[in-house]
Amino acid sequence: MGFMNQLEQASGSKGLAQIVPNRLEMALCPNTKEARVITIAKAPFPIVSVNDNWTKLTKYTQLEVEGKALTSILSGERTDVQAGIRPGKPIHDFEEVRNGKCACTVNVHYDKHGRDFVDYVCSYPLTNADDEVTHLLHIHRELPAMPSEFL
Repeated sequence: MGFMNQLEQASGSKGLAQIVPNRLEMALCPNTKEARVITIAKAPFPIVSVNDNWTKLTKYTQLEVEGKALTSILSGERTDVQAGIRPGKPIHDFEEVRNGKCACTVNVHYDKHGRDFVDYVCSYPLTNADDEVTHLLHIHRELPAMPSEFL
């Protein structure tokens, strides 16, 4: 049994704990549960990789989004551009993530066909062998409704 599996079992959260990679190589490993996007860690934060679950969620393929800014693809009529700034909550700002802080927020996003969905997004820094942040990992999860603390 691997260390992370032991940790999950010991914490009583088997199957629920989220293991977040901190290196690009780990973030690129296949993951069957999470919708993942990897961007360059410099503005405008262009997309370099998406996984199959993100494609299922958004209907966009790797070829359609590669090189485009993540924020420009999923935004639409009901998207709140200030969603990353909430009183009493950490700011979800890609520059902050680039500086080593993780950040999460909830917003309304749109898939390729215009379907809106409530998107819980967490962004994490990814480092190279020299511990320099080179990429950002964004994990998306569709929620059934907007949580009341975000309304």
